Amino acid sequence: MSEQGFNDSTINTIVEQVLAKMGKPTLIVLTAANGYHHEIANQLATWQGIHWHILASQNSNQHLKNELMAVQHLGTQAHWDGTNPSEWLNQYEQILFPYLDFATLGEVSNGMYLSPAAVLFQYALMKGMPTYVLDYQCDLTSELNQLLGLSTNAVMCERAKQQLVTITTLGAKSGSLTDIKAVMQETKTQGMALNKPETPSVSTADPLSGYITLNEVKSKGVNAYTLQDNLTDLAAEYIKEQQQ
Repeated sequence: MSEQGFNDSTINTIVEQVLAKMGKPTLIVLTAANGYHHEIANQLATWQGIHWHILASQNSNQHLKNELMAVQHLGTQAHWDGTNPSEWLNQYEQILFPYLDFATLGEVSNGMYLSPAAVLFQYALMKGMPTYVLDYQCDLTSELNQLLGLSTNAVMCERAKQQLVTITTLGAKSGSLTDIKAVMQETKTQGMALNKPETPSVSTADPLSGYITLNEVKSKGVNAYTLQDNLTDLAAEYIKEQQQ
């Protein structure tokens, strides 16, 4: 690489780092959920105008370790000693739960304060702080939970749906990467349905074979598929992003 090329590359890197630090200070709170860790983190890395701060409590949990490994390159790791949550949250303008798990969803929807994540979630709502949730892990009817075999009990699916309705009634916004990105970056998209769990692409009783995953789309290229194909949620969102 030439000296000019090296200098240009170095300058671009510095500029990107400065712009990131000038972005809106946003807290990411990790919870122990299944799947999509790197896929979601890779999408978050493309969001502009945000300075990420990452909080991972209970680091001994393997799911949390995996999540932290996936997102640690996004920004600065945060530390909270568990005291004065209202005051501690003052340094951030908004909060995102990219991997909300069933336990934290249950705590918040029932007004319990057992885990650090549930405490921060509810204090953020009390303060009127914009609070966002990606619902891939905590919506039992999502394609991820269908693939994991967790969507066969209709009563449990309905309970999870009502818990999501409860937290959105309390002030949180839940949705897909596309939906939450639009709100957090103050852009407008047509047909957004925040505050509502997404309708599953197939019924919980349907077979799950034949899904086209995000990795397959990236491997074969966007032009190999259309939105009418049997895509997973992340694969469909990726194609939409590339077609814009």
